[in-house]
Amino acid sequence: MNEIKVSICVAYYNRSEYVKECVQSLLDQDYDSFEVIVVNDGSSDPLTGAYLDDFDDERLKVIHQKNTGFVGAIRAAIDASQGTYIAIQGAGDVSLPSRIKKQVEVLNNKPQVGIVSCLFENVVFGGKNDGARKKRGYNNSHISANDFLAGSNPLGHGEVMFRRSLYDQVGGYRPYFKFSQDLDLWLLMIDHCEVEIIQEYLYERRMFMKDGVSTDEAKQFLQKYLAEFSRQCYQDRKHYGKDLIDLYGYHGGLFMYPNKNISNMIASKIINSLDSDNNKNIEFYQRFSTYQPLTMKSTISKIILTLDKIPILSPLVSKAISKIKQQ
Repeated sequence: MNEIKVSICVAYYNRSEYVKECVQSLLDQDYDSFEVIVVNDGSSDPLTGAYLDDFDDERLKVIHQKNTGFVGAIRAAIDASQGTYIAIQGAGDVSLPSRIKKQVEVLNNKPQVGIVSCLFENVVFGGKNDGARKKRGYNNSHISANDFLAGSNPLGHGEVMFRRSLYDQVGGYRPYFKFSQDLDLWLLMIDHCEVEIIQEYLYERRMFMKDGVSTDEAKQFLQKYLAEFSRQCYQDRKHYGKDLIDLYGYHGGLFMYPNKNISNMIASKIINSLDSDNNKNIEFYQRFSTYQPLTMKSTISKIILTLDKIPILSPLVSKAISKIKQQ
């Protein structure tokens, strides 16, 4: 095999019914110099590993390991790879045939670019919206740190390619971030390179309703919490040269500053829990909000909670919640 230019890395757990389509979409790329590294991260479904082993292609390397979670698995895939460029692929997702070629062209021709993405299409699998499609992506070719700090992540993760040298320079995915590990990585990289998004749909991201983060409220909450923490870490590095993870490792999150975005997120959770009459959730989020700053939304949620305890006012509270959720 000639020198490998691109290593496409996949962390895979279960979702056996999508293995063949996912991996085959990578092997069918209209680009020659690449390898595919798939880490089967201790899948409980034996068919996942079996289907991966069924492939007979020298460009594909399958690693079976005990479950370590996404970050451990994707780090293992990258550690086992040889490419100058690293492309990520989400488990069960599909890359269109020209994705790798077009991303390589950007990195080859623009040395200042360290991360290249593309537009993508979300496809829902399962649930009441099964089969629904929605085109997504950031309709701006170049993005900056401010785009990541503004409260959203312009990149979808699975459709991204970056330079291995840049990944090594910043230390790679940090194990602390069980979720939002991609945002943390982009914020580690962003001051060392430019980011470009190819304004073409080259990737299909599957939204799996039975096991995805988007369907688990606890995972969603932790994902958003860690996203805010990654933004704080970036600001700390800019001002002090180090962040709380650098200083305290896994204990760094204990020192996270009060955050208005988290306060608003908790207020939304409390209001939604009131609407569904979920008292356990309300108690949990109330405890969580103790050390967060007061915002307009958190103040409203506290007022609604107080009024809801007065039986004669409960109908008014229900109407107020409906209006808030419509805004």
